[in-house]
Amino acid sequence: MPTPAASDTTHDYSAPLRVWHWGNALLVTGQLLTILFLMVIVKPKALVPEFQQALGKSGGTLSPDQGRAIAHVISERIWDWHIAIGLALAAFWAFWLVQQLTAPAERRFAARLAATIRYYRLAPPAEHADARHTLLAKLTYVAFYLFISVMVITGLALTWADDVAWLHSIEHTVKEVHNVTMYLIIAFVVVHVVGVVWAELTKDNGLISRMVSGEK
Repeated sequence: MPTPAASDTTHDYSAPLRVWHWGNALLVTGQLLTILFLMVIVKPKALVPEFQQALGKSGGTLSPDQGRAIAHVISERIWDWHIAIGLALAAFWAFWLVQQLTAPAERRFAARLAATIRYYRLAPPAEHADARHTLLAKLTYVAFYLFISVMVITGLALTWADDVAWLHSIEHTVKEVHNVTMYLIIAFVVVHVVGVVWAELTKDNGLISRMVSGEK
């Protein structure tokens, strides 16, 4: 029985996957930027003294309660963007699920993961290091699909937590899971970008262009 080639088990350059990949990249980046603005750059709660100082220079006054109300408006506006991007991310997640259910069997992720595992088990000694690297790369995608699923599900739960009683009762726990998952996705993004750049510069030149054009 021939050993499957590494390239057959790791890469899928189909148009649906490329749309999903780059769409997710933009949406996840957008989500992280809203958090960056809210928690690091804008810091609505810390703006109250600045509001008061700015009004004071022009002879106006602003009470702490009024300042907090203005900061809340700013915070809510950023969260509106966060929710909108999250709903788009949920749509892409649903798109991926549909693709996995309707694509030819050999193009589904589960089939390609199985092929990668088979390649790792059957690879001759000379190819074992490459086979191990291929399997580890594929397992990082398993982790990402898990993280993005948890992120989407918990995000949707938080979106409607105020409207559904049983979701409201678990809102704190769901929020904690959502926040932890965010850090896991950040870690994945860092590892993924480093891995892609390393592959592009070493033994897989043209990887990025193939993920853009789809040409092998």
